[in-house]
Amino acid sequence: MNKPMQKYGALFFLCSLTLPAQAQTAPPPLNFCLNRADQQEFADLLAKHPKDKGIIRLIAIRQGLCDMIGKHQIPLHTGLDMWAVERQKMLMERTQRRLNRITPKKP
Repeated sequence: MNKPMQKYGALFFLCSLTLPAQAQTAPPPLNFCLNRADQQEFADLLAKHPKDKGIIRLIAIRQGLCDMIGKHQIPLHTGLDMWAVERQKMLMERTQRRLNRITPKKP
């Protein structure tokens, strides 16, 4: 597998660590900040792709949200919502860049 495909695979994996969507009657969400396995996966992903600005950005956002949740500055559901938005933005940006590379340019 070539390096660009590895990056997309790594980003897909990062983004697949989704935070559960909330339904009106769903039980309270688990605090994703306390999941040690996810923390290790993010650390491994960053070690594998230390220059990938998208991965760095998502990890920084996650850490910032977790810090704010831990300090009770924002509620967990706000952190979940914000993470979902940022994750989706990153996926859309990567998809658009990839499409731009494979789509022939019109004269």
